[in-house]
Parts: sequence; structure tokens; C-alpha cells
Amino acid sequence: MLKRQSGEPVNARVRGWMTVGLLAVLAACGNPPGESNAATASPQPPAPATVESPAQSEGQPAMPEATTDAAAQPQPAGVQETTQGAPGGEIQLASAAEPAANTQWRFQEGRDFKALTAAQGTTASPDKIEVTEAFWYGCSHCYQFDPMLENWTKKLPDDVAFTRLPVMWNPTNQIHARLYYTALALGKAEEMHTAVFREIHVNNNMLTTEEEIQKFFAKFGVSAEEFQKAFRSFTVEGQLRRAKELTQRYEVRSVPLMIVNGKFNTDAPGLKNFDDILAVTLELTERERRR
Repeated sequence: MLKRQSGEPVNARVRGWMTVGLLAVLAACGNPPGESNAATASPQPPAPATVESPAQSEGQPAMPEATTDAAAQPQPAGVQETTQGAPGGEIQLASAAEPAANTQWRFQEGRDFKALTAAQGTTASPDKIEVTEAFWYGCSHCYQFDPMLENWTKKLPDDVAFTRLPVMWNPTNQIHARLYYTALALGKAEEMHTAVFREIHVNNNMLTTEEEIQKFFAKFGVSAEEFQKAFRSFTVEGQLRRAKELTQRYEVRSVPLMIVNGKFNTDAPGLKNFDDILAVTLELTERERRR
């Protein structure tokens, strides 16, 4: 998992070291030694062979360390993180009540999941349970988690609404979040989502400038005029503001992270791999269903 770290403003003069810093984070986005972790899992990419974690590329153990607390960690110059952002819409207020006691529940609050300080609103209809993934395109663990999550979401019950939230910790996160919401505004998000991960982690194109992003969109049939109209549109600006707000309200300190119905997240020390993250998320949705 990738932890949040503070970043400095990005401008034309620092673009060079921003790319260098981003490459450094892509090579190692696990926990610093000795820190407690939120769940990260064994990488399970779409190809038959296991995708290497950032640690493997450095000659370290294959299992990525989970990360939880990223609030005040120093970061390589120019690199910053992100969170999930649901598309704009009417917010349905969530109940702050605790789940009913049930001795059969497998997972425990504090060990396997975290109850948010205050329940947050969701964009899902009242009859839906909203499940959100907080992610950053530049995070190697998010890249490894993505194919597993894609398969998992295809099997969700009809009463579960899945959304994504690109984190908004710093300028690099923010440009990638803008990319995501631009694709969403153009109806290209599903088509482009996995391709963005590949472009960054396989083709080493960091997509940190508007020019790079526009050229990437052109590969999906988006004209320069269409791109420019959407990239800084009122809709995208509003979604970015909401994503920044939710990054804080959902208490996102590491990615990938799952949030259930605006009440719980998977930032907990008992989770060791991606399977754990999804198992906890599934149980929390069932708890919400039985309320």
C-alpha cells in the first residue's frame, strides 16, 4: 500500500525532479520499516505470472507491505498521493449507528476495519450500499490490486453500488484525479481505467502534464477540442473539490483503501493482503444489509 506524504507545489521549473521523484515512489511505495499497516495483499495481475511488487524490483521480498498511517511521512521531491472520488450527485446521509452485535462476524473493528469518526454521506440511492475504492494511478499496489478488484466488482449483488475515489494528497495525485474525472466526463472511464495503470507502470509514461494526458486521450478517439472542453470543465472541477473533501472525511491515509457506506474503511493492522481487504469489505456490506 502507498502511504500519504506531504508534497510541494509543482510548477514548470520542477517538472524534471517531479518525474524523478515519481519514479522513486513507483519503485517503493510500501511501509517504512517498523510501522503498523493497513491491508495490502499479494499482487494478482491479469497475466498468469505474478506481477512483481515494488519491493521485488529492488531485490526485496515479494509480498508488499500494507500501509496505514501516512499522514506525516517525508516524500521524494515532487511526488504526491491520491484518493477516491465518487461522481457528483445528491448526498444521502448515512447513519452513524454501530452494526448490531453478531458473534458470527469474522472481522473485528480496530483489528480488521476502522469505523470512521463520523458517518459520511454517499451518492448511492437509499436502497443501495455504497462501496468505494480510494486509489492513485501512480501507486504500484493499486495497479496490482486493480485486476483482482475488477473481477470482484463483477460479482457484487444488485444492492451494492461501486465507486472510485482518486486521492487528492498533492499535485501529482491531483493531475491524475483530473485525468480520471475527465475520462468519466467523456464516458471513457471504464475503457481507459486499466489502460492508465499500464501506461504508467508498464510504459513508464507518468502522465503528469496536460500535454501527455491529451496525447493519451487521443488514443481513445478523443479530439483535442473534446479533451480541452472536459479537462477544465465545471463538472470536473466540482468532482475534484469533492474528492479532496472525501479524502479527508474518509480518513484516507494509504491506498488502495476500501470504504463501505461512508462509515468504515479498511485501514487496519489485521489485514495482510488483497484477499483480506475484499473479505472485510464484503462482510461490512453484509452488516449494512442487515441493519
